[in-house]
Amino acid sequence: MKAFWEIANEDVLRWTDFVQENKNKALPRARRRRNVKRINLDISKQAIWGALVGCQVTTQQKSGPGSKVAKFLDSESPVLDLRACIAEKNLEPMISTACKKAGLRRNDTIANNLVCILENLESGEWEPLLSALETIRTHTTLKKEQEVVSYILRGGKFPGLGQKQARNFIQWLGLSRYEIPLDSRVLKKMKQLGASFVPKGAALVDETVYLFVQSSLQQLSEKLGLYPCELDACIFASFDVERDQDVGD
Repeated sequence: MKAFWEIANEDVLRWTDFVQENKNKALPRARRRRNVKRINLDISKQAIWGALVGCQVTTQQKSGPGSKVAKFLDSESPVLDLRACIAEKNLEPMISTACKKAGLRRNDTIANNLVCILENLESGEWEPLLSALETIRTHTTLKKEQEVVSYILRGGKFPGLGQKQARNFIQWLGLSRYEIPLDSRVLKKMKQLGASFVPKGAALVDETVYLFVQSSLQQLSEKLGLYPCELDACIFASFDVERDQDVGD
C-alpha cells in the first residue's frame, strides 16, 4: 500500500492566489535573493556557528519580530561569536547564563547542545561539514540537499537539530531550495487551503510523516513554478515572519 498526494486544479488556483498575496513581502524577497539567486552567501565558520546557535535558540520558543529570541540574535552576545566560544574555558555555564539573561528558555539544554557541537567541530567535524555544505553552495538539487540533511541528522554530532532544524540550518545559510523546515504554522496553512490530511505538529518528529508532508509542498511548488523554499517563505510571511532568523517554534 502506498500513500500519495493528489493535487487538483482548484488546489493550484488557491495556492496561486496565496502566493500572489505574499510573494513580495520581506521574507520571500530575501529568500529569492539568497536561496534562489545565491547572492551574498556566506558559509564561513562564523556564519555556520551563528546559524547553529540560531537553530538552538529558536526551538520551542517564540522567535518572531520583537521576541526575546530575535533580540538575542541581533545582540553582540559572545555566544554568537565563534572565536569567543572557542577561547572560553567555561563555555557551558557562559552560554547558559547568557541565554538566561536574555530571557530565553531551555538554557541548559541549549548550552549542552552547543558545547557538544563545538567540541565535535573542533575535533575534526569542520571538514566534513564544510564539504557537505559546499556540495549545495553553487548548484543544489533535491538529492544533494537530502544527503546533507541525512549527514546532519546522522551520528548525533549536531544535537538539537532534528527533522525541522536540520533543514532550517541549511536554509538559514541560504543553501537550500528543496528541503524545508516544517512546523505547526505550515500545517495550519495547509489545512486552511484545503489539504485533506494534516497531522499534528508533534508528529513531524517522525521522519516518515515529515517527508510525506514535505513531499506535498515539493509537488505543489513544482506545479506553481516555484522552488519549495519560495513557497515556504510565503507561508511564514503570511504569519508576519520577516527573516529566516525568526523561523522558530
